Amino acid sequence: MKSGLVTLFIVLSLMMLYADQNLIAPMLKTLEKDNMIIGAGTESYWFYAGLLATIPTLSGILTTFIWGYLADRLSRRILFATAVLLGEIPCFLTAFARNYYEMLLLRALTGIGINGAAPIARAIVADLYPPEKRGKGYALYNFSTGFGVLLGMLMAGIVLTLNLSWRIPFMLAAAPNFILVPLFLTIVKEVKLGYGEPEIRELYEAGFEYRYRINLREFIAAISMTPTLIFIYLQGVPGTFPWGAIPYWAPSYFQEKWGLDEATSTIIVFAAGVGMMIGYFIGGFLSDTLLRRGHVNSRLIIPFIGILMGTGTVLMLLSYPYPYGEKSMETLLQVILLGVLGMIFVTFAAPNVPAILSEISLPEHRGSIFGIFNITDNIGSAVGPTLAGVFMSYYQSLGYSRPMSMYWGLVITSLLWIPCALLWLPAFRTYGRDRAKLRKTLAARALAHKT
Repeated sequence: MKSGLVTLFIVLSLMMLYADQNLIAPMLKTLEKDNMIIGAGTESYWFYAGLLATIPTLSGILTTFIWGYLADRLSRRILFATAVLLGEIPCFLTAFARNYYEMLLLRALTGIGINGAAPIARAIVADLYPPEKRGKGYALYNFSTGFGVLLGMLMAGIVLTLNLSWRIPFMLAAAPNFILVPLFLTIVKEVKLGYGEPEIRELYEAGFEYRYRINLREFIAAISMTPTLIFIYLQGVPGTFPWGAIPYWAPSYFQEKWGLDEATSTIIVFAAGVGMMIGYFIGGFLSDTLLRRGHVNSRLIIPFIGILMGTGTVLMLLSYPYPYGEKSMETLLQVILLGVLGMIFVTFAAPNVPAILSEISLPEHRGSIFGIFNITDNIGSAVGPTLAGVFMSYYQSLGYSRPMSMYWGLVITSLLWIPCALLWLPAFRTYGRDRAKLRKTLAARALAHKT
């Protein structure tokens, strides 16, 4: 019951915090018309529009390890609440931005809060759920962040449909957490460090405390002696370039290449986002089930297959010969199905990556482990929108039309999922050994505590 209550608050808080992340993408044309983006109507527009997604992620990358390290030393409960509020206050204030530079600054501050909450929440999930159920725990985590992005997109779409001010969604996204965070601090008590590990839970239930806390020298040594950590970190770099570029540019791509309006484009992206939600749970629950049946490498096999299948399906979507301006339900359903399937497959990795990291790292290291992961997992997300924008500018400078420039920019960026999948292969040789080493260490510590 306790884990369910804590999870509920985390899910709701993150849902609203991440609603901010995709508010801008559906409204790029509206912001351009309102002179809120520099370079409107010129080649430089792509760069400045991309920065609105890149800068918040970069600001988060610069601070996320600090949040993770603090989560290994201080109260994870209080830190999570602080990070959420630090993200929501500038989100709310974005509604009052008067020009591009004010908006960019507020986006950067929001990114610090979002990327601070992420490693703390992931560490709390590992404290709440035992290893064989962490696929489920991280599926719920990813659901909250993914659905939050969809919720933001939906709010933006409704505002566009009703011809309301683009400023309204930022206030709507931020307001609920001004209520949820105080409730979280009032109702939820501290989650005990490492409680999800069976060996440590026995200690707590016997009246002992888990006394270990992070030491930077030991932390660095632990990373160097756990090769699976390195492989999982590395795969996230190329793997997140498409994640940064495709959701950001897809609404504009469907408008330029297929002749759809903002609302219809948002519907397609929203449906693909629903596919993400499905993929989180399939990927997490499937690997949990196989793991309980003795398939130790299930958390590696499921993501590897999903990434490759998802890449092919997304490329099919981008290359679909859509009849320009057609809005019949029959035609839309075909591309919606491709979007949903592509996102289902490619998100199989999302719940399994943090589950793997938690299964090969000590409880007192996990905030910092997830802090580093948040860096590698967001480098591509930060650069992806701008990188795709650079490719688009390049092809447009060669004389390609605006729609075809967008097409090639997104295709090239999507192909980076292939090296991401290949970087999973070395982990097949190391994951089982690193996982067994952690179990042995925790068993020895539990015995030492009791004696």
